[in-house]
Amino acid sequence: MLAEVGTSVVGLALAAALYAAFAVYKSIRRTDPRWARSGHNGIYAAASLLGLALLLLLAAFLGDQFEVRYVAQHSSRDLPLYLKASALWAGQEGSLLLWSFLQALFAALVVRGSLDDHRGWTAILLSLITAFFVGVTLFLSNPFALLDRVPADGEGLNPLLRHPGMIFHPPALYLGYVGLAVPFALAMAALITREVEGWTQMARRWTLASWLFLGLGLLLGARWAYDVLGWGGYWGWDPVENAGLMPWLTATALLHGGVMQEERKGFRVWNLLLVIFSFVLVLFGTFTTRSGMIQSVHAFGRSPLGPYFLAFIGVTLVGSLALLYTRRSLLSDPRSMDGFLSREGLFFLALVLFLTLTGSVLVGSTLPTLTEALTGQRFEAGPEWFDRVTGPQFAALVLVLGFCPLFGRAAQALTRLRSRGWPALVGAALAVLLAVADGLNHWTSLLGFGLVGLAGGTAVAEIAQGVAARSRREKEDLLRAVWSLIRHHQRRYGGYLVHIGVVLMAVGIIGTRMYPFETELVLSPGEVVDVGRYTLIFEDLRQEEAGDHFSTYAYLSAYRDGEYLATLTPRLDLYFGSDQTVGVPAVRAGLREDLYLVLAGYSSSSATLKMFVNPLAAFLWLGGLVFLAGGVVAVWPVSAVRLSVPQARRRAVRDGVALLAMFLLLTAAGVAMWGPGHGVSAQQTGRPLPGQPAPDFTLSLLDGSALRLSDLRGNVAVVNFWATWCPPCQEELPILQSLWAEYSLSPEEALSSTYQPEAVFLGLAYQDQESLVRATVARMGLTYRIGLDLDGRIARAYGITGVPETFIIDPQGQVAFVHIGPVTAEQLRGELDALLGR
Repeated sequence: MLAEVGTSVVGLALAAALYAAFAVYKSIRRTDPRWARSGHNGIYAAASLLGLALLLLLAAFLGDQFEVRYVAQHSSRDLPLYLKASALWAGQEGSLLLWSFLQALFAALVVRGSLDDHRGWTAILLSLITAFFVGVTLFLSNPFALLDRVPADGEGLNPLLRHPGMIFHPPALYLGYVGLAVPFALAMAALITREVEGWTQMARRWTLASWLFLGLGLLLGARWAYDVLGWGGYWGWDPVENAGLMPWLTATALLHGGVMQEERKGFRVWNLLLVIFSFVLVLFGTFTTRSGMIQSVHAFGRSPLGPYFLAFIGVTLVGSLALLYTRRSLLSDPRSMDGFLSREGLFFLALVLFLTLTGSVLVGSTLPTLTEALTGQRFEAGPEWFDRVTGPQFAALVLVLGFCPLFGRAAQALTRLRSRGWPALVGAALAVLLAVADGLNHWTSLLGFGLVGLAGGTAVAEIAQGVAARSRREKEDLLRAVWSLIRHHQRRYGGYLVHIGVVLMAVGIIGTRMYPFETELVLSPGEVVDVGRYTLIFEDLRQEEAGDHFSTYAYLSAYRDGEYLATLTPRLDLYFGSDQTVGVPAVRAGLREDLYLVLAGYSSSSATLKMFVNPLAAFLWLGGLVFLAGGVVAVWPVSAVRLSVPQARRRAVRDGVALLAMFLLLTAAGVAMWGPGHGVSAQQTGRPLPGQPAPDFTLSLLDGSALRLSDLRGNVAVVNFWATWCPPCQEELPILQSLWAEYSLSPEEALSSTYQPEAVFLGLAYQDQESLVRATVARMGLTYRIGLDLDGRIARAYGITGVPETFIIDPQGQVAFVHIGPVTAEQLRGELDALLGR
């Protein structure tokens, strides 16, 4: 019943969207407000009906209605509630329904209020776009389609999608994609009505919001790839990733071009081309991911949607370019550009670079398909190709980023550069010096660090100078000056924050792209391996069942330069229904570099691990948060206009809501990007490594006396952590007793005038009961020193993760050998002989 209702609701939404376009067109032709109101109602009805359809689909997921094919394919009974909700957009059908709803909702938001001709044509175009997506959803990809036979349970959500980044990543991208339809519709309506001047002001906030959500979606996708895919990277130039990057690049160019059109009445043709390309690239990305044209872990399966999207792209591109051509007489710039050594000239250069970058990414993304169609051989443009082609272009953009705020008119360029350029030079020199000091001294990376230092120095100096000038002029304290500056110049200083975020991300990209380290290790339990500055100790391999999957954990203690960092737990999850195995890496993040471990395979006696060291990766995510904060500041609806008291109160409430929304957005983005630990345990200390001092302790022995480890200095100490509840420990105790008898000094040797170091054996019962320990000691006839570590204090000092573990401490009080797990008599005998000189 629910499925039939859902299908009917989507059908009514299609009819409402088509009727809205027709009614608004009639209102324009007849200048009849009744038709306009009716068209308004049609737009609102379409949005409401599609919202209802989404709620019905959500109810089907929450109610485990597996007769609905889409629910059966992407959910299961034991799937957590939050994952059932996010499964709504996990597949093609649900994502298209969400897209249709957002498109209708944005249309309703744009056309609220009275409909003049410009807004009327905007409503028509947005309604037609909505109708296309609703029609595709209804006839070609219906999320309410039923199965012939109802399964007892669903297939469950793809394990790769069970990550916080994938809960927020698709909606963020869809908000960006759908939002770019609004500037397109506003621009085309301006051409139709011949009102080509003011559309960029109306479109600016929509473009900013769409650009911001696209950027958020790209960052979350990068973090998802870093945390889930287990290849050590975050951006592999995958065609689906590129599909989101290309409209983001053109939207960035559109924002800069819009500034020039509003300030100097220029860049009119540029901006119209950019708004067309942005929307067409959104459609192209949707076409490539849903047509089977490309192969990707992100792409949907092959479907019949491709030809329809391709036809819609053709109609959109040809129609909009034809309209632009017919209105070319309205678009001539009233004045020539002020020269390349000016702010306008650098903006122009930035637009060219954004377009060449977009073209490069487009060529690389479609190259495999084109070469296969033309030559029969598939040429893959891999990450190296993209890095080599786009790297110099991104470097040129960062250079423009550094110089653009310093320039005004061409006649003032050199004067302004001399008076305001020194912070840029200081920033460049400081970045290069820090890189050299950290050992990152390849000439190409130093050039990159110099460029990002230049751009960062400029942006920081512009903000500092603005705050200082405001504070002096208005006699305000620092925080009030910052707040006032944002309120009066939010677009400019939000842009500077974005520039700083881009600079920080560029630092992370340079470090991870130019100085990555990767190796593969095969370790046995207890094995210690040194890799560069790192020491890894393979603790244990543990397995447990967790809901619908079986997890295998590798426990590894990680040290850097002899200092304990963390215990990392990469794992492999085997899902029962699909037999799909998903590796979940463990990441120990640091400001200088990330240690990244992947469990690639295991056997009864060893584990295969991949180890990555990613320098400066943290700057990528830190820069992403600063970037998002700058975008929120730029799009935040504040105003410096003087208001009446009631208006001021309403504005204060609105600003408070906006501030809360900004905080929640950045918090959600931060949680999704940084996540809850990523396979890092909360152990406080690690075990001492060979060559390091053994932590001193005082042990309460079973005979009532106390023994201090430092009192054994000059002898060799064998410190064994064990427990009565540990079967391997029970097997090991007779070995320790026999060796104690073998290596203990006889009374004659003890009285000899010649000093001889002794081997002293200490047994520490870990998390045990005294009565059980005494019974075991009596039963096995243990005569070496046995004590109790009931509170685990000594075990924590030695970083114990399980028993048995054995430490051999040399006469100088330093750890000589470490054994994790059972130890053999041959191993101990060889090590004791070496230390005792026998």
